[in-house]
Amino acid sequence: MINIYNRHIAKKFLIGALIVIAGVFPCFASGPHLATLIKHDGGRASGKVRYLASSKAYEIYKPNNVRQQVMASEIKRVILKTRPPELKVAVNNVNRGKYAAAIAPLKKIKADYEMFGPDVIAAQYLAKAYLKLGRPADASRMCKEVLQGNPNAIDDPKFAGVYWDALLQEKKYSTLTRVLADVIQTGSHQIAAVALVKRGDVLLAQGDAKSALRDGYLRTILMFQDVKDIQPEALYKAMKAHQSIGEHPYAEKWRKRLLAGYPTSEYAKQL
Repeated sequence: MINIYNRHIAKKFLIGALIVIAGVFPCFASGPHLATLIKHDGGRASGKVRYLASSKAYEIYKPNNVRQQVMASEIKRVILKTRPPELKVAVNNVNRGKYAAAIAPLKKIKADYEMFGPDVIAAQYLAKAYLKLGRPADASRMCKEVLQGNPNAIDDPKFAGVYWDALLQEKKYSTLTRVLADVIQTGSHQIAAVALVKRGDVLLAQGDAKSALRDGYLRTILMFQDVKDIQPEALYKAMKAHQSIGEHPYAEKWRKRLLAGYPTSEYAKQL
């Protein structure tokens, strides 16, 4: 079902084609990195690996200068032997509010590790930094760049969430509403929960707090209790929405649940 969503994203957001200048040598997007490629059929291949953007394939270096190529569509997962240590530093900078300092390192990681995993994490925090700096167009543009080469990045709830936040800040309400409705119907349980909260955000931004509660935040709280990562955000936003329309007893109910169930969350710390 998720492939339906990937095609939907491609049609709606990925405008134009990826232009590759072909030459004598292939275009190396990233690598080489020591990695293991896990194929959909269970097969494995390990060694020094590059990702070739021009052919959308991984190239594995073998002994005696032999090279083996595997199409990216055949790969289920990539396991790196080591992750870039600078990623942790850059993520910490974003979390500490040092957004400008994080941008250059995150952009480098995104480029150097394209299609190896850390690129999606770097893109997520890069978008978050752009949003905090009041640059939603840069955030959404960068997310689209990632999706252009790797449509499956949208399966990551954290990446998807920050991408949708960028579209929300750009006030692309109609487009975002259509995408979220599709994800809620066809996406995984976890990403559907994130999409419900974002639908609440869209409705709230349009001045409809009651619909934001009914069709977004409360559905997440009541129907997706097992998705623990999204509960603090849903509880906090439900509390705020109730306050905005004078429903203070309900707001207090969700405030108490947030503090009792998720006392160390970033949302509890805002109370």
